[in-house]
Amino acid sequence: MTIWADDESGHPLIEVANDGHRTTLKATVDSEALATGTFGDVVVGLDIDLAIFGDAPAFMGYSFTQFSLPVRGSLTQPFDWSPAANLDSPTVVIPLLVRCADRVVLVAPLDSFHEQVISVAQTNAGITGFRWGWHGDLDQVPAGTTSTVGVYEGATASEVFAAWKAELEPTPNRRGADTPLLTHLSYWTDNGAAYWYRTEPGLDISTTLERTIDSVVSAGIGVGAVELDSWFYRHEVSRDVSETGYFDEVPPTGMIEWTARPDVLPDGVDGLRRRLADRPLVLHSRHISPKSDYLAEGDWWVDKYAHPQDPAFFQRWFDDARRWGATCIEQDWMSANWFGVRQLREAPGRAAAWLAGLDAAASKAEVSLMFCMSTPGDFMAACRLDNVVAARTSDDYRFADDPAFLWRWFLGVNRLAEVVGLPVFKDCFFSSPAIGSDSIDGDPHAEVEALLSALGGGVVGIGDRIGRTDATLLRRVCMPDGTLVKPARGLTLCDQSLFDTPQDAVVSWAEAGDDPWRYIVGLHMAESGQPVSGRFDLGGEYLVYDWRTETSHVTSHIEATLDYRNWTLLVCCPIEDGRAIIGDPTKFATMNSGRNPSNDRRWTVAM
Repeated sequence: MTIWADDESGHPLIEVANDGHRTTLKATVDSEALATGTFGDVVVGLDIDLAIFGDAPAFMGYSFTQFSLPVRGSLTQPFDWSPAANLDSPTVVIPLLVRCADRVVLVAPLDSFHEQVISVAQTNAGITGFRWGWHGDLDQVPAGTTSTVGVYEGATASEVFAAWKAELEPTPNRRGADTPLLTHLSYWTDNGAAYWYRTEPGLDISTTLERTIDSVVSAGIGVGAVELDSWFYRHEVSRDVSETGYFDEVPPTGMIEWTARPDVLPDGVDGLRRRLADRPLVLHSRHISPKSDYLAEGDWWVDKYAHPQDPAFFQRWFDDARRWGATCIEQDWMSANWFGVRQLREAPGRAAAWLAGLDAAASKAEVSLMFCMSTPGDFMAACRLDNVVAARTSDDYRFADDPAFLWRWFLGVNRLAEVVGLPVFKDCFFSSPAIGSDSIDGDPHAEVEALLSALGGGVVGIGDRIGRTDATLLRRVCMPDGTLVKPARGLTLCDQSLFDTPQDAVVSWAEAGDDPWRYIVGLHMAESGQPVSGRFDLGGEYLVYDWRTETSHVTSHIEATLDYRNWTLLVCCPIEDGRAIIGDPTKFATMNSGRNPSNDRRWTVAM
């Protein structure tokens, strides 16, 4: 379909070509000084004609900011970019999903994932326009540079996402998919976890983590990998690691050197690993400070942060990580790299070269790579990278006062991750529901956090304080040795809930698994403190097992009424010859990704 309001790019050095559902911008000559100084300004591009969407379209887009915050709006409701607005979040989205009266339209890139964006014009009264094209910081564009966007029209969001995915052709077999990070429960020390820049009283960090992992194992739960966050290396402004902890804000300053801080890990990273029974490690990495000695080597782009012009610079980090016993490097603060080094945005292909360099370094060192704080450009670029095995899809655990804000974020971005073929990570959680005398003792929403993590189908990590692991809850997530029990397809917001806003006083629905077994989760994520109700049509008849009430019935639809922040899990089982297999009802995913029950507890129900 044609969605453009004009046929000209607005720039004399650019050609616009339409080929069916694809539109391409092409630079006809070498162009310089294109930049406007504002990333969200799309000077070279096309306006989208809002009139073709009818009187009351609903819009949903992915923000070009950390964790690709999903935003929703309409002609009478503007997008809300908070709380990301203070972190270099321009009024830009991509891709853009539009729900009209009788169809759904998706506008999504097919290449040059970091260069093309959709700028948003809006007032307090609502959205007034969209413009697709090259972002306003793109300054030097060689002749022949192209960017192509696809416009997909269908009856449902699933239909248009599937059409986009078919053209993207994400890498089908990622190397490192058997990493312990994806196959087993992991332990995390990132922001939100008990031991982020914090130790137990009277203990150093190594002893704290050693005893914590031992306590988890003693509770009967295996741990496959341990994540070491930014506390293990030096920043421009390094923070103490102590029993007091550190909670005022996330340390934003750049890295000085990616080696163990001698005041924190005097025996090095590999020394800590030995104390953790040689478990594989996940090592955090971030943007580089302009004050780092690394800048004495080679050519660098220097702005708020610094970035090497040669992506091969990062090979040393991956080689070190392998030597220290890492299974994965978590590349964090990706949006800070992008918005903190303007030279990455000045010419096409620079960000893609950075990510391709990380991927090549991971391959050579035989370690995996995980993205964190990714922009939509990073997510989409990952579809062509073999060694990126997972990505965080929501902001930090306990970041928001209302956990439902993060649940909605996680489930919404999971739709984007699914298209590009990336397993997801919600972030760590506390498994104990009990709140003790300290804020790190537990979480009243631990059950929901575990449910979403398990059915997410990717990384599942805990950040428990020593002695606070709830083994009963974790046995719903994994086997005693820590092996994760997963659905075949990870949990995402369903089509009918993709456009839900916090103001919508309805049950929000999410789905995991492929036919024949499906897992439907209903969540109270509305702002209203009152009960909410909702209905979900299954499109066919199933035996529906209510996981919480342990009851079942045959139906083609689900209805639920939920109290504030409550939830329901319905396992939809195929019926064959008058019988249905529920699987193992002690697990959230009663049938694991191999389509077999996780143990010998097979519940078969006769109709």
